[in-house]
Amino acid sequence: MRHIADFIEQLERGKDPFNIWVYSSKGHYSQFGNQGNKLRAPNLYKALEQHLQIVVEMNNDANEDAFLLLPEVHAVVPVAFHEGQVHSLTRPNAA
Repeated sequence: MRHIADFIEQLERGKDPFNIWVYSSKGHYSQFGNQGNKLRAPNLYKALEQHLQIVVEMNNDANEDAFLLLPEVHAVVPVAFHEGQVHSLTRPNAA
């Protein structure tokens, strides 16, 4: 687990685009706002203000990383995410 502030700081420094998904119902997530290559942290802050469960899906060719943000506990957890659903929590990679 990582802290949300550290995670967002890393996103702001990076150049990789990402998609924001918010919990909709019955285990499904819906995309938040306009998605695209220039999506950056301001939209993420907006989503954090409005929703309790958010998935940030990295949109790059190198890997298929996704992270569940839990604002109520200020935590970020890596997840297996596919087609709008979290399939499992994954263990963080050893640093």
